[in-house]
Amino acid sequence: MSDRAPSPRKQLLLAMGTTLQLITTDNGYLTNAGAGWTLEPAPGDQDTQTVLTAVIEKQQRAESPSKVNTHRLTTVSVIAKVPSDTEAYQQALDDLVTDIEAAMDSREVARNFTDGIQVPVYVGMEPLMPEKASAGWVGVLLTYQSHIPKK
Repeated sequence: MSDRAPSPRKQLLLAMGTTLQLITTDNGYLTNAGAGWTLEPAPGDQDTQTVLTAVIEKQQRAESPSKVNTHRLTTVSVIAKVPSDTEAYQQALDDLVTDIEAAMDSREVARNFTDGIQVPVYVGMEPLMPEKASAGWVGVLLTYQSHIPKK
């Protein structure tokens, strides 16, 4: 096993995971989406299983001239799905988006992002609906951006 520190991308995803795992009704959220946190969703996940993950979508030149040589603007997609019956799709979607935004906006989130990693900033949201209405789940993709160190 290597003793080297995880890459800045991995550190960003781990910090987001620490934050998103707090999404449980016991912690005052509307859903228990945090219980489904994984960095490696399995292709065989059941359609109604709760899944919450974050993936690096792209990296590009830092927006700030002072960070161009030291940081990269990194776009991360938070993908979530929760069980839902057909009569409650819109409410389940709204609850899921509300929970993810609240977790990422909480004061506690800043302490999870260290070593020059900027707290991710909200960019946008896109609903993910199953092809069949009877699939039993609803999902969402929320996009965030963060400046992270190159090394």
